[in-house]
Amino acid sequence: MINILLVEDKEKKIQDCAKVIETFNSKEISIEKANDINTAKRILTRKNIDIMILDIYLPQFFGDEKKKDGGLQLLETARKSKSISYPTYVISVSEYEESKALFEASEGNIHKAIYYSPIDDKWKKELYMYLKTSIEILSNKIVHRVYDYDVAVICALKEEIDIIKEILCDVQRVKVPYDQEIYYDGYFMKNERKVRVVLSSARQMGMVAATALTTRIIDNFVPRYLVMTGITGGTKSEKMGFGDIIVASRSWDYRAGKDIREGDSAKHLNSLNDCMADGRLIDYCRNIKEDISSLRNIKDSFRSGVKPDSELKMMIGPVVSGASVVTDSEIVNDVLYNQDRDVLGIEMEIYGVYYAALWAKDPRPKFIALKSVSDFADSDKGDTYHPYASYTSAKAFEILAQQYLEYDD
Repeated sequence: MINILLVEDKEKKIQDCAKVIETFNSKEISIEKANDINTAKRILTRKNIDIMILDIYLPQFFGDEKKKDGGLQLLETARKSKSISYPTYVISVSEYEESKALFEASEGNIHKAIYYSPIDDKWKKELYMYLKTSIEILSNKIVHRVYDYDVAVICALKEEIDIIKEILCDVQRVKVPYDQEIYYDGYFMKNERKVRVVLSSARQMGMVAATALTTRIIDNFVPRYLVMTGITGGTKSEKMGFGDIIVASRSWDYRAGKDIREGDSAKHLNSLNDCMADGRLIDYCRNIKEDISSLRNIKDSFRSGVKPDSELKMMIGPVVSGASVVTDSEIVNDVLYNQDRDVLGIEMEIYGVYYAALWAKDPRPKFIALKSVSDFADSDKGDTYHPYASYTSAKAFEILAQQYLEYDD
């Protein structure tokens, strides 16, 4: 839809201009009318105007004395205001040579001034030709949505995102118009190339918040890669230790499905609709998994809390998501026995991130989650290893981003 705003206090002139616009006979053109500066401001505040046709002699309020430069004041306000969208094309249609000259001196380099005469149709032909060109350009406007940032990192907790910040250079707050979410960006160098990274943590834990944040960060920043880091509950086994990094090869909502009752007992029938991480990124993680030296260096470099005696490992497999924190081993056992015995982790966000990234606008990012074991989702659940698990997850991302991910020059 092409939005045209007519700003004029004389009804005859408004009708004349409207008739020129109506000759295009297009359902894709919407016409708004304002007969004073104040009304025009209100329209510009609530709607994006593509073409504005205005007189320079305009009153502040309809019926007041006209200002000789009222139209120019309106344009100046629109240019400086953060709440008003400046029109793509501005056409001054004035019957006063003085106001035409004022407009040309102020706006003439990029817009059009037309001399209006109530007894001569020359101005109509001039207005028609300028509108024709403007409408054709606006109608054929192609918007190419291409990758902007190289990597986006999403975390569930602020303390997790703080560790990612330490990996990057020149981290700064990024403000997005009409979006109150908190974003940061920074960079790291790879082969003399500045790799741009945007990062954010969700307002709260859970799939809903993670899905919303993922959608926003993809829409706003169009990242080539999307990585989630942080902590997860592990499914207790002899091979798994605190801080071990789990790469979520796929994820689903382990509580999705149907709850039924059989006699005196309730039963859950699961619907396993899983999302897969990007295959190439999983291959990269397989290489990191085999790099025992790098994993040992990650553990050795942690000095901000408690770390276990076991060697740091990376594991690759399914991680399931649910709506609540799990402290009951029976829930974990139910997932392993009735859904997939290979599940490595149980947490609250990954499926939401994967789902949002899978169905995002094009171009979609390649996505993966690297979360480290902070507990085993049982009655012994505690915070002792949160700092260590957050750290190992973030450092695994650093290796992936700096040594494996490929970025266009």
